[in-house]
Amino acid sequence: MKSYLMKIRLKNHDWFITISILALLCIGLVVIYSSTFTAKTEVEGYGTINRQLIFLFIGFAIYFIVSTIDPTFYRYLPIQILIFLVIFFLLFYVKVFGDPIRDTNRWIEWGFIRIQPSEYAKVALILLNSGILAQNLDKKSNEIGDWIKKKGSFLSNISDVFFDLKGKYPVVYSYLLAVITSGVCVVLILIEPALGNASITFLLCFLIFFITYPEQKKFIGMMIVSFMSVNLVANIVNFKALYDKIGLSLIVENIDIALVFLTVILILLLTYTLRLKVFIVLITFLVAVGGFLGAKNYWETKLPEYQRKRIEVFIEPESDPQGAGWQLRQSKIAIGSGRIFGKGFLQGSQSKLRYLPEAYSDFVFAAFCEEFGLAGAIAVFALYIFLIMRIVSIGQKAGNTFESLLCYGVAVMIILNVFINVGMNMGIMPVTGIPLPLISYGGSSIMVTMIALGLVQSVNIHRDEVDMQESLVVKSISRIEY
Repeated sequence: MKSYLMKIRLKNHDWFITISILALLCIGLVVIYSSTFTAKTEVEGYGTINRQLIFLFIGFAIYFIVSTIDPTFYRYLPIQILIFLVIFFLLFYVKVFGDPIRDTNRWIEWGFIRIQPSEYAKVALILLNSGILAQNLDKKSNEIGDWIKKKGSFLSNISDVFFDLKGKYPVVYSYLLAVITSGVCVVLILIEPALGNASITFLLCFLIFFITYPEQKKFIGMMIVSFMSVNLVANIVNFKALYDKIGLSLIVENIDIALVFLTVILILLLTYTLRLKVFIVLITFLVAVGGFLGAKNYWETKLPEYQRKRIEVFIEPESDPQGAGWQLRQSKIAIGSGRIFGKGFLQGSQSKLRYLPEAYSDFVFAAFCEEFGLAGAIAVFALYIFLIMRIVSIGQKAGNTFESLLCYGVAVMIILNVFINVGMNMGIMPVTGIPLPLISYGGSSIMVTMIALGLVQSVNIHRDEVDMQESLVVKSISRIEY
């Protein structure tokens, strides 16, 4: 029976995903070698190709091991608690005891092992949120609305939240638990500080919540209310240009009366059209404004100088062309100089002559485009799109909500990483330390991506395995009856 199940697993293994992974890993090895083959010091990248090969072998071993584990194993409450405690401990440990590198505590070094907990937090939160939200998503879709209607008793009896909410409103309880779990991890990543990873982890959790939210139109409405609320405080969109033209100003003590009036009207229209609860609209307004003010305070007092400089350079690239803007400028030059078919393998001047720093990690896409041009970039995008489509397809065919959410979460994680890294290389996103999945140099990035893809593969393998076992049972019963 065991050998038969093993044959089923090999047969049902999605080899298209494995081939896509191999292709992207090979592209990564080519670019890393090309960017470092003349390196003479570790800072320049000496030895990175050898270490990357080790990461790939270990990563593939983990990929196949994870794919053999039944994904329902991760749904057990003790396993969920263990995953949270491990990732919480790692994030706490790296902040308190981690060795500072470039004024940040992002890595844990135990002998020759070096890990970045914020990377592992992504796949951990995919597992946790999928497990938490899948428990009660088959409940009534209007349960959240029922809970909101009874907000009076909720406000008057706080203990109801902690002791009775799970029994009375399990869907609400699941969302609150997922938000708290994700929020704790995001805050711990943010204070490392690792703004890029904190942002991508927040977006990852946010999109999982959006996918599972029963009333997505109202969810979008809340996001619009949030933006308009923040705009009142930040003045991102205002009427200053109009006032200058007509020679009339409605700004009184730094408050734009017209903007306030228009915002209130639009929020009221949204509330009426989407049948939003006034209580929730008020909470959304307060949370959005409070979040913006907190972010502003963090920007002014807590954000490290180099991260602030990166964002300022993104907004105004010419403000520091020889300093923080150097990487961005050289990255654009590298991409542009590749033209249609690139300069050819080992012919990238920007990376080979060290004009483009970290060409084998954060700016690997620019280094690749310089040597292989637009045609190469299209090929890479095609591989990513194909890989993501396979993941989503497996998620759609999954046997339960947990497995579907798991696949969708992995797809979202890869999309966000690709979008932010490529955007950073092209100058349409601030410079962050987000790697390009399966291509950039880095052990933690490779391991996390391979674990995530192994989880997707396990969903596909065990779904078909369960179907096969069920069919065997049916056949056995029919023979007995006969």
